[in-house]
Amino acid sequence: MPDSKIIHDLDLLRPPAQYVRLGGNDIDISFVPSGIAIDIIILKEKLDETKDDKDSFGVAADLCAAITQSQYEEMTKDWLLKNTTIDQLYALMRHIFEATTNSLVAMGDKNVEGKKAVGKNP
Repeated sequence: MPDSKIIHDLDLLRPPAQYVRLGGNDIDISFVPSGIAIDIIILKEKLDETKDDKDSFGVAADLCAAITQSQYEEMTKDWLLKNTTIDQLYALMRHIFEATTNSLVAMGDKNVEGKKAVGKNP
């Protein structure tokens, strides 16, 4: 009997890539590494609670840097504050929230166990 294995393709759970271009870099905003996803949720809650515009701008920069720096080391919060306009930073933040929210909504529609496993022979 041939030895076979079942492969559960978790790549199906990754959303389609969406990019924003900033500072000449293409940033994949659809991919939120699990290591920073909770940080982003906490920062989003903090941003929602912030009343001061200066504080909210700093929190927005923290949030965006969580994504940008994970892909481009030099794109730190300081880099964002020195190299973006207010409009660019808020647009980046809006795109990150939208892509992340859409990804979470789509995940609710997918049933991993219901996907057909791909059988392969070694």
